[in-house]
Amino acid sequence: MWQKLQIQPLTDTALVVGLGLLVAGIGIGLKEKLSTEKVELIKAKVAPTVIQVNSKVTFDVAGEVIKPGVYILEKGGRVGEAIFMAGGLSANADRAWVEKNINQAEKISDGMKIYIPAINEKEVLGVSVSKSTKINLNTATLSDLDTLPGVGKAIAQRIIDYREANGGFKDINELKLVSGIGDKMWEKLKEMIEI
Repeated sequence: MWQKLQIQPLTDTALVVGLGLLVAGIGIGLKEKLSTEKVELIKAKVAPTVIQVNSKVTFDVAGEVIKPGVYILEKGGRVGEAIFMAGGLSANADRAWVEKNINQAEKISDGMKIYIPAINEKEVLGVSVSKSTKINLNTATLSDLDTLPGVGKAIAQRIIDYREANGGFKDINELKLVSGIGDKMWEKLKEMIEI
């Protein structure tokens, strides 16, 4: 009933074939692992390209500063930095006027003009510094915008924020896109503003 099985010693050929299959199996597994790692390495090498557009602003500092002229700062630069770049206030600058009218913490917008008057210059300028002058939405300071009817400091800041976020106003009608400026306010403002 029971038969005795005899195990024949492996021949050299069978041993070589067995080892070959074993090596081939390891090689296939290794190849799959290497090709997976290769794909991951290729993915890691591809990085998104970041392009900065309009990362600088150009502005004009004039009047009673040591070095009046056109300057360039990184976007987000402040009025105080601009005055510093222009050498600071001259000895003839109306410091009291600057204290009241210029917000040195305000962010500079592209194309902005910062003018520092001389002591007693307001008397010489007279009518040219009147309320009838249109306010430029792209260069106006917070205090300039605050002089517009119905525009307080909060809406003035929203106008500046919109200007900075969108690279300035391209048309005065864009002012209607600023939160807090409705049709009635727009009708009051449209003759008092420009770009």
